[in-house]
Amino acid sequence: MLHCLCHDLTHYPVIVTTSQLDSPPTVSSESLYSSRPTQFEAAFTPPIRRPSLPSDDFPVPSSGIVGDDHPPQCSHASSQAAFHSPFRDCIGTFGLYKSQFFSRPIDGKVNGYIKFSWPKEKHGKQRSIGRKPSIPDATRVVEIDGSTEANDELTSQSSVSFIGPSPVSSKGGDDLLELTVDLSSFSNQPSIQNFTSHTPIWLTSSPVSNSSNQVTCMGAPKMLPSQYGYEAKMDETDRRFWMFYIRNWCPGRSVLEDTNLWLRDFAQMHKSVGVRSAIQSLAGIYIYDYLPLESIRNRVNRRFSDAEERFSQLLNDPMTARDESQANELITIAVILSMQDIVLTERRLKRPFSPRWLQGFRQGEQFLQATDHGSRFWKSSNVQSSSLRNSQSIIVGRAVILAQPMSSLPPPHKFDAQKEASRFGWLLYGTEKDMYQIHGGCGFSKKLLHVLNQVTYCAARLQQEPESPIVPMTADYLHRELLQMRQWSPESKSWEVAQSGPSVIDWVRSLPENYQIDTNAFMTDVTAEAWRFAAIIYLRCRVMRLPRNHPDVVSNLDDLAKCIAIMPTSGSQFTAQAPLFPVFLLGMLATKPEHKAVSGNWFDEVLQTPVRSSVPPLHTALKHIWVWIDKEIPVELLPHLETNQSIHLRHPWWERLVTLVQQQEQEVLCLT
Repeated sequence: MLHCLCHDLTHYPVIVTTSQLDSPPTVSSESLYSSRPTQFEAAFTPPIRRPSLPSDDFPVPSSGIVGDDHPPQCSHASSQAAFHSPFRDCIGTFGLYKSQFFSRPIDGKVNGYIKFSWPKEKHGKQRSIGRKPSIPDATRVVEIDGSTEANDELTSQSSVSFIGPSPVSSKGGDDLLELTVDLSSFSNQPSIQNFTSHTPIWLTSSPVSNSSNQVTCMGAPKMLPSQYGYEAKMDETDRRFWMFYIRNWCPGRSVLEDTNLWLRDFAQMHKSVGVRSAIQSLAGIYIYDYLPLESIRNRVNRRFSDAEERFSQLLNDPMTARDESQANELITIAVILSMQDIVLTERRLKRPFSPRWLQGFRQGEQFLQATDHGSRFWKSSNVQSSSLRNSQSIIVGRAVILAQPMSSLPPPHKFDAQKEASRFGWLLYGTEKDMYQIHGGCGFSKKLLHVLNQVTYCAARLQQEPESPIVPMTADYLHRELLQMRQWSPESKSWEVAQSGPSVIDWVRSLPENYQIDTNAFMTDVTAEAWRFAAIIYLRCRVMRLPRNHPDVVSNLDDLAKCIAIMPTSGSQFTAQAPLFPVFLLGMLATKPEHKAVSGNWFDEVLQTPVRSSVPPLHTALKHIWVWIDKEIPVELLPHLETNQSIHLRHPWWERLVTLVQQQEQEVLCLT
């Protein structure tokens, strides 16, 4: 039986679904698992060997400015025209909503989801800080002003920079970089005009410093410019946006340098106009928060439009689903534009419309599946994915999978168990060592990410076939796997040490009171451990249907609270790698005041840093839940009695919780 169970969860057949490609989209229920084809699939008439992946059942707006007074309208007339991305209605809208403007902190340090030191000077240009590039050559860019010639002054002036990551001190905030984008210089800029094309350029003329150097012997070899081979033409504003992304935004994504996908993988795609424009518009959003100038707003909208134009072009190109390089470009643009929708909380779509960020990540999932080569291999451990494809799989899988816990399960008659069991199979490519490595794109291993999806799958199967013995067996199998799971990172400890040494939670339990993590290695290990306990709690509550005051659940919440309590909420070790969903889960399921306090304090302290993020709406939702959860979902007086019944006879209180949250909140919760 166990063999059949594992086969059901790990076998990934390729299903031809061309019959579904031409069927029109319909709206049925608020589920992320509907079997209807998406607009993306309807855009391609040629048959494509790829699974027809489900999408959410929310209505999808087609175009127009979306706001509180202007709800999006679904355009049926455009269904026969070219496919439009979910971000098309956002073109030109940045800055039209109530934005988040921040004031300079007293000490001038912003050390949270972005890292910089806010200079006190409001006038004058900041000096460029020379840095030795420490990332591959592909990510280093020569940025030349539109009127600049390739001469000797190119090296000395600020119009040229070697872009590299800015290491963040692990000891504190004293070594924070100054804001590499000179905010004060924007205030003196003239109106921004259209610059020359951003096609890559090559510098071939040798530098000339004085007249004596102009005379050379015939046939004498000419020196190559020091910037030879560095591509991507940018004007001054675009260059500043790019520098901000590389030096200030990327260090706030993860404490793991080797797997910081935003820097190591996405930045290397700067030759793509779409990717580069998406990155620049993302950086400009944050800069505008601190310096709300019209020139910055216009440039953000212009670069967003460029990125969306390329995204739509790739969506409407039938070759994208067959060409991995084009698919990689589309997926990367989709991820960056979806990230913009996540952090632009004032621009998110409200119910009943599907959030743009989820649509974007769902399209990324579809193209990952369409260009997946894993089916060619007999063993998934033999699949050798590139760093980019591995990072894309993790960042896309994280967003889609973490949207499931607070979403309704699909109706039993619509749930395709075989198709759902094959989803996210590309997360299991590589050796066992690869699957358990902690990745900077999510803060834990891709194996654990896949297990989270399996938990939701089991809950849907339990609803579909309540008396089947397969689901209880699967739940026990996943539970044992989670209890024994060891995750590792080469920037913390080796795979062998992680397997043989004591568990992370044993170390956490032994720490003195008021201890706080102060190294990247400890932050990496404890963050991954918090995610492991979150997965255990999610399994026990949604599939095993244990009440939130069951001793086993409370014990897991105790350990989760210990992990979160020792994590810093700002500083060098705090990044977007922080366990947002585990913190939210701790607060939502808390039956002990100390658990609620740990979660609430984490949110309060994180929000003290003046930086844009997805935390505020999630904190608001959590406070709403605290108002009604004890009344609507009371704790069991005798929680032990639940374990004496079969799983299918226990009360599915998690589904009731999800329904209430959907009724109370105006938008789909973003837990990433």
